[in-house]
Amino acid sequence: MPRLDNSIDIKAPRDKVFQYISDVTTHPEWVKWTKRAEVTSLERRGLGATDAMLMQVGPRKERVEAIVTEYKEGEYFTRRHTRGIEMTDRLAVVGLGDTTKVAWSVEYTPPMGTLGKLVDLLFMVRLFDQLMQDSLTNLREHLESAR
Repeated sequence: MPRLDNSIDIKAPRDKVFQYISDVTTHPEWVKWTKRAEVTSLERRGLGATDAMLMQVGPRKERVEAIVTEYKEGEYFTRRHTRGIEMTDRLAVVGLGDTTKVAWSVEYTPPMGTLGKLVDLLFMVRLFDQLMQDSLTNLREHLESAR
């Protein structure tokens, strides 16, 4: 199962950053592979909150559903896909004075078995990593311009 880790420093308060990233309905605004997102549980965020998304990495679009499996207000949350591509992602924030560090980890299982693993090694892991980096840049630009 490939794992990708990326981080970025954002000139914005930790609470503001966490409130924005922990609301999955904002993900189409900054996450490159999220084309559409909606909360499907009564609670918008927190342990056990669920969501549905339309995700695209490369040419393939896939409907996914996820559940929040870890949540600590103002610090981190983890989502595990329960439908679609097998994936877990974790976003964490750490306040560093007037800057917030956002750390993002993604673990996934390439679809399509052995062929998928080969395609992942040749292409998808680099694409996924670049999309993560571009997403974090989008996040920084959005939050720093919204001051």
